Amino acid sequence: MKKLISLSAALAIASGAISMSAGAAYEDLPQNRLWDEEIESFAAMNNGEIPLDINGDGEFTLDDCIIFYGYTKGFDMGEEYTEPAEAVGDITGDGLLTGDDGVSFLRYYITKNPLIFSDLDIESYGDYGLKFDEPMDNPPPCHHDGMIHHVLNEDFVLELKQQCVYLKAGYPMYCELVENGTIDPDINADGQCDLTDIAYFWLASLDNHLYMNREPDTYVIPEFSDEIAERTENIYAAIEGFNEWSYYLSPWTIDYTMLYCFEHGNVTGDMITPEFFDSVAEGLSDLGIHRDVTTHYYELVPQNDPYIDFNVNMYDREYRAFVQAVKDGEKERPDTNGDGVLNSLDAFNVYIYTCELRKGVSEERTILPADVFDLFKNNMDVNGNGLSGDMNDLTIIDLYIAIEDKSIEEMDEISDNYIERLNEYAGRLTSAKNMLPVKFSPDGIFESLGFDADVERSGDANNDGSTDLADAIYIMQSLANPDKYQLSPLGKFNGDVEDTGNGITNYDALEIQSRLLNL
Repeated sequence: MKKLISLSAALAIASGAISMSAGAAYEDLPQNRLWDEEIESFAAMNNGEIPLDINGDGEFTLDDCIIFYGYTKGFDMGEEYTEPAEAVGDITGDGLLTGDDGVSFLRYYITKNPLIFSDLDIESYGDYGLKFDEPMDNPPPCHHDGMIHHVLNEDFVLELKQQCVYLKAGYPMYCELVENGTIDPDINADGQCDLTDIAYFWLASLDNHLYMNREPDTYVIPEFSDEIAERTENIYAAIEGFNEWSYYLSPWTIDYTMLYCFEHGNVTGDMITPEFFDSVAEGLSDLGIHRDVTTHYYELVPQNDPYIDFNVNMYDREYRAFVQAVKDGEKERPDTNGDGVLNSLDAFNVYIYTCELRKGVSEERTILPADVFDLFKNNMDVNGNGLSGDMNDLTIIDLYIAIEDKSIEEMDEISDNYIERLNEYAGRLTSAKNMLPVKFSPDGIFESLGFDADVERSGDANNDGSTDLADAIYIMQSLANPDKYQLSPLGKFNGDVEDTGNGITNYDALEIQSRLLNL
């Protein structure tokens, strides 16, 4: 099923500092990969409105799933299961009781129960070795009877494996392999699994073309030891060679390794920085690892804040509903600055508000104009859930601005050199508010440049828009009589031209004079 996504959707999983609790990886991941039509039916199952105990033993187990699956697929399950199966009914909402309902029933079980390897053993379902045959379309000459032979437990286990892959629900089995010593995610062998191991695993995976499909001449691999390479390869080899079940883990090998290190390494979001990865291997951040790891991390860790948490299951339908409401004249187009057009400035406002929301920036500290901030805070409940400017609202707004009623040229106007132009826009906003400049990154993180020695300073200490002798005089006045002459935060930043990053001194005034005299 096609999923809509945009820049803000990436931000919805890209900021914060909450560590993961044990088991959160499994609990959250399958829930984020539901089909749109399963949302209401799964909620009804949670509330007890749809019966789950098909065989009447008082529990909801895989036995119930295989009975219902077999019934919906046309197997003769016996009269005793007809009434319970009919009571479960049409889960997918298409008006029919079909095999799709049996699959969704199984998918619900997977979202609620960690699977173990024995669940994937056909012999575990020996009592359900029922069989039916159906004619093949255009059977090959070598096929002796032109029939497809269906054996229930084989069909069911195959479906279970496939849905395990789709729901990304194999993490408990990955942990099972770690616990029994088959694999070891401690890539650097320092006795713990943490963010450093993720860095090495990611790096070695890239080097061996196990993870990213890039041409070798498009990147430079930082050096790492043969031992790191061997431990990484051992994980891939162990999973890919682990009998007939390996396929159902291997597509997510790097994901599950990251999850394990997130859980067991006390990782928090603020640790995932370019600087950290460069400390592991110089130049590693140039490959974009911090963005990739950030995406994986915030896909899993709930923020426990209704404004910040992103409900991926509701997004598609909420977006479609908003687009239709705008077409019907029931809702306004998301013109964030009130200039009558939806363009890159509106997209930048969404990006900035999203970043600031995650950092808890108040109305007094936002770089956005007051009317724009107020619009998001009080009048942007586009999905109608009672919260204005929550993460789903922002993601809907961002995608609407980017694609709805847009020509290719208009979409390019928004996307081309996005971050560079975003930071130029942010510079104008901070200057207008006499605030320290900030810098935004593609992964939704921003930082003040007030103490960044590498950022060029203009010398405009009095904030009048030009650099002249008055700026040097104002610096000296502020140092001699700070009660009367006070530099603004932006003035302190701009005036710190000599030995930048160490604050305002008389040497800054002298440096400004020297520049004016071309000395």
